[in-house]
Amino acid sequence: MPEPGIKYCPVCASPLIEKHIFDALRLTCSECGFIYFLSPKLVAVVIIYHEGKILLGKRNINPGKGKWSYFSGYVNRGESVEGAAIREVKEETNLDIQLEKLIGVYSANENPNVLIAYQASIANNKLSGLTAQAEEVSELALFTAEELPELAFPFDEQILHDWKNQSK
Repeated sequence: MPEPGIKYCPVCASPLIEKHIFDALRLTCSECGFIYFLSPKLVAVVIIYHEGKILLGKRNINPGKGKWSYFSGYVNRGESVEGAAIREVKEETNLDIQLEKLIGVYSANENPNVLIAYQASIANNKLSGLTAQAEEVSELALFTAEELPELAFPFDEQILHDWKNQSK
C-alpha cells in the first residue's frame, strides 16, 4: 500500500508510479528507478507498576481520546527504543522511571506500527512530581490489574496478558 501524499522521487524529483516489485505494490520513480520502501513505525510502550497497581493516562488526543492507556510514543530516528520509552513517560507524567524488563514485541498484518513493550518502576519509588501533560494526557490514575478501565488500543489486552504471565 503506497504512502499517502508521496508523489515525487526524493532522488530526482520525477513522478512516482505504482509498480509490483518484490511481491508488493510499491512507489517507484518513473525516471531513475528509485523504490520507495515503506518503513514501519516503531512505538515504545511502558507499563508502570507501582505498589501493586498500574499507572495509566487518560488520552487527551486521538486516537483513543478519552480512553486510558499505557504510556507510549514513537521512537525518533537515531533514538534507542529504551530511550524513547523513558522520554515518553517523562513527557506524559513528569516521572523518572527505570525499565525493568521487556514484555514483548507486537505487530500485525496491515498495521504499520510495531510495538515494543516494557515494564518499568518509578525511580526512587516516589510519585512526587507526577503531573499529567495536558496536551496528550488529561488525567493519571493507578489501577489494579483486575480493575483496569477500557483501554485505548488493540494490543493493550495482549500486552497486559503477557505482563501478567511474566509476573507469576
